[in-house]
Order: sequence, then C-alpha cells, then structure tokens
Amino acid sequence: MEDIPGVVTLSDGDWTDAFRRLDAQRGGIVWVPPGVHDCEPTTVDLADYESLGDNFAIRGAGLGASVLDFGTGVGDGFSILDSNGGDMFYTEITGVGFQGARDGVLFRLGNDECTDAYNSCRLSFATNNGSPDGTAACRLNHVLNSRHFGVHNCDGGTALELRQFQFGGITGSVSSREGLSMDFRGYSMANVVEWLNVEACADGVRIVGENSGINRFGMLYGANVHGTLWRHEAPVETRIDAAFLGSNIERVGRSTAGSVSVGLTNGSASAFKRE
Repeated sequence: MEDIPGVVTLSDGDWTDAFRRLDAQRGGIVWVPPGVHDCEPTTVDLADYESLGDNFAIRGAGLGASVLDFGTGVGDGFSILDSNGGDMFYTEITGVGFQGARDGVLFRLGNDECTDAYNSCRLSFATNNGSPDGTAACRLNHVLNSRHFGVHNCDGGTALELRQFQFGGITGSVSSREGLSMDFRGYSMANVVEWLNVEACADGVRIVGENSGINRFGMLYGANVHGTLWRHEAPVETRIDAAFLGSNIERVGRSTAGSVSVGLTNGSASAFKRE
C-alpha cells in the first residue's frame, strides 16, 4: 500500500514495518483502520528510528473500532520506549484499543527504569488483558504534563499502573477482576484524577509510592468491589473532592500510612481512613 504523505497505514498488524515506513517519511501518523488487527508482541524502540524525533502519532477510528489484538501467551504485548533515554514531546496515542491475554504487561509507554520521559502527551485508548496471571493491562512509566482518558480492564494483576506519572490529568474507568484496579507508585505526584469509575473488581485504588503525594481526585465512583475500594499505604497526603459509594462494596477504605481527606460523599468519610 502506498502511504499518503504524513500518514502510514498499519498493515497486517506489523508495527515494525509501520515505524520503518514512518521513519522513512521523517515522521507523521500511524493510522489504524477500523477492525480487529492481529499483532505479534512488539517493542517499538524509538532509538532505532533516527528520523522520527518527536514527530509521530498513533490514531484509530475509536477505542472499540480500531482494536489491536496481541494474542495469548507469555511476555508483554506492545511497548513504546526509547532505550537511549531520550525526552519525547507531544506523543499522541488516540482512538485505539489494545487487547490480549498476556502474562506480562499488555501495553507499556516508556521503559521500566523511567529513563525516557514523555512530555505533554495526548493519550486516549483502552486496554483489556484477559490473562488471570497478567502483570498489568496498562503501565505508564515516565509521563509528564499529559492528559489520559483510559478504559483499563484485566482479569488479574493491575489494570492501570502509574510508575512516574506527574502533574497530569486522568479520567476514565479501571477494573481488575482479581487484582488491583489502579496503582500510584514511584514519583506519581501532583495529578488530578478528574473522574474515575472503579467497578466490578477486587481492589480499587492504591496509593503506595512514598513519593506519590498531593494527588487530587475530583469524583471517585465505586461499586461492586469484593475487596477494598481505597487503600492508602504511603506516608503522603491525598485529596478526594467527592466520592459516590455504590452498591456491593465489601470494604470502603484501609489507611495504614499518610492521610486522605474526603469532601462530599453519600457514605462516611471516615470509612476511607480506617485501619
């Protein structure tokens, strides 16, 4: 297929070929057409593409329309990182869904050492890891000053893992059937979670990083949680402006370190702070 200037169409789920063609154009957009695309597990190392720089985006027709299936098996699904530890700006991944049953991380942005930084990004995508032995559905490593709308689900492990997400905005929903729905660890600090749906899961949100402080939740909604909705396990301060407690929550909160303040709620604010 001949590429339109500035646009490369994903063909046969081959991400290595798509980024090679994008590099030859000196950047642009990888377009993911509507449909389910079977993909092999892939790591896109931006250090391999000298002409790209910050000039790339991944766009699809919608979170449920352009779906990338990474199959079943051991290891991760799809990772974008820079092994040279560069600073990236304006990364855009929008309008796509990632699915599979991987026992590692289904989707990863940035390397796990957090030596590559992704600044001022626009992220709007879904992940669904169907492996009960999976590590995570979505892992965001070193992401700064960015906005993320996400729908993240998994059977086991962590649905959305924030390992160094700073002064950004998050909205959407998270659910891990037998694991943890959302995890703040490392230096994930000074963020606003504008609204968050935590539902049909074991545990909900966990604040565990000793440097994951001054995060503010606008609206936290929880329902059908057969574990603990809110786990505050770090010596930091967190704020929940409003919390709506739906039905079938086994335990609202467990706080073993630090402090959480709760504004409006239809339940008891003290329930978030119990040992």
